[in-house]
Amino acid sequence: MMLLTRFDDVSPMPRNQQLLLGALLAEPPRDQALLTDWIRAVDFDRLDYASLRLVPALFKKFSGNPACEPYRARMKGIYRYFHYRTNLLAADAHKTMQALTAAGVEWVVFKGLAIALKYHGDIALRPMGDVDILIRREDLGKAEGILQELGWKYRYTQAKKPHDLHSHDYINSNKSGLDLHWHSLYESPVAGIDDTLWRRTETLIWQGLSMRIMGREDLVLTAMINGMREPESMYCGWVFDVAAIVRARPGFDWDLVWNEAGRRGLRKMAFDAMSQLHQQLPALLTAARLDAWLKSDSELMLHILHRLVVENRTAGLDAARRHIVNALFDPRPLNRLLHSILPGRSAYGRLARNPSTPKYIHYTTTAEGWVDSLYLHDHALAWLPQLFRFADPRVRKALTARRFQGGREGWLAIEPGMLTLPEHDMLTTYGARIELCADFTGNLRLRASAAGEVMLRVWNDSPCCWFVRDASTALFGVSYHLLHEDGTLLAWDQPRTYFITPLARHVAFVAPGQWLNCRMRVHAPPEPGHYQLQLDVVQEHVSWFSGQGIHFPVIELHVDE
Repeated sequence: MMLLTRFDDVSPMPRNQQLLLGALLAEPPRDQALLTDWIRAVDFDRLDYASLRLVPALFKKFSGNPACEPYRARMKGIYRYFHYRTNLLAADAHKTMQALTAAGVEWVVFKGLAIALKYHGDIALRPMGDVDILIRREDLGKAEGILQELGWKYRYTQAKKPHDLHSHDYINSNKSGLDLHWHSLYESPVAGIDDTLWRRTETLIWQGLSMRIMGREDLVLTAMINGMREPESMYCGWVFDVAAIVRARPGFDWDLVWNEAGRRGLRKMAFDAMSQLHQQLPALLTAARLDAWLKSDSELMLHILHRLVVENRTAGLDAARRHIVNALFDPRPLNRLLHSILPGRSAYGRLARNPSTPKYIHYTTTAEGWVDSLYLHDHALAWLPQLFRFADPRVRKALTARRFQGGREGWLAIEPGMLTLPEHDMLTTYGARIELCADFTGNLRLRASAAGEVMLRVWNDSPCCWFVRDASTALFGVSYHLLHEDGTLLAWDQPRTYFITPLARHVAFVAPGQWLNCRMRVHAPPEPGHYQLQLDVVQEHVSWFSGQGIHFPVIELHVDE
């Protein structure tokens, strides 16, 4: 673990969210000091939604604290709003669960409502937009009929419904949401995958209703995977939830969580979440435990190290540790010698220059927001003018001409006032090319409603870097539009496979001429037949590349019964 802790692998939460979590979860008197720091730093007029959802818990804990005085009225208003909305949602869900029970439908409550009732003790402390209920797959039709009788309507267009992999989302006239799941997680929609989860459920009596809720280890895994699923929607509340569950009583079984993640093929996502949790609450999940898991899973450890090196996320890794990492990739004496005298030709150096992944530049800033240092590899120097804003052309020329002593990566000190981050995510030119892998004929065959994958190579075929700032939601990805056999559009929006994960204090980029290998996931329609998948590249919330006049290949999809 000592190797990995030198990497900036875990994306730190924004400072305001860290202070907020600290105020909620730290022991006295540190929690009060962090509350004071948060009150001083926060701007309630620009409060992000993730933080807004934690304000009720903060108000409940600190309503009488003098530090809250500037915002006490607003905090109380937020608490009362979420108290009303969440209780309305819960009342609608309670009526629905009673009806499901009366009809003989087995169900399990998980995520927000289960955590609020069992572990927070006040549903106002856990704002939620919907209630999540897990049922047996064979009961889906009966359950949907009950929901319709109670006034619930499918949230989206009916064209989307056949493509739902693990749940249908419903809404009623109160704008309450209810998600009806037949699989607990989007990432593992496999028959029988939840059987052990059902056996680990617990019973809770809520307003006279006997309800089954997920066991706490399953609640934690679900909270972590949902929290880490999409970088642009991750919010700090999942840490608050996990801490409440783990601290509720002794004997929490972290090994069960780890083993269940492995059984579902989700250890990578789980480890990212656990690393984030360790960063926020080291006593809750120790480095020793993370280290033990990695030692027991050498494939995962090498995968993590490989990803960090190829993406150039090695800030803080000194020369000695770079030698150790290099030896893990290739222990041969010749490779070790090369790493000492010709670092670019060693296994480590070749991976660091690998063109098939995005590259990251780590930066630090002054209190005023000026970039005052960069950690990068030498091949990124040429792209600095596209990735940052220079106040002085002479500084730009000097930086792009720099060379590192004793290696091909390192820190560059920047005089404050000379360099800032880009102001927006728009590109001056859009260009991309998609190639199908060599052994793929362009014809894909899947069973109805099944999922498959297609290997693609996506090129940045433009003079501009595709870049993602640390707080950006304008992510780049590959997707497809579903067409009928005759080429008419059936469904435009399909799942994305994103290329770049935004990280705090990093600018990530794909350089002009660089290519990325992508394993794009495909979801077959429920009706057998012949379809077309029109490939496309997207900059989320900004533009589809096809809208810029760029044409991409079409895949023929054959769907069997």
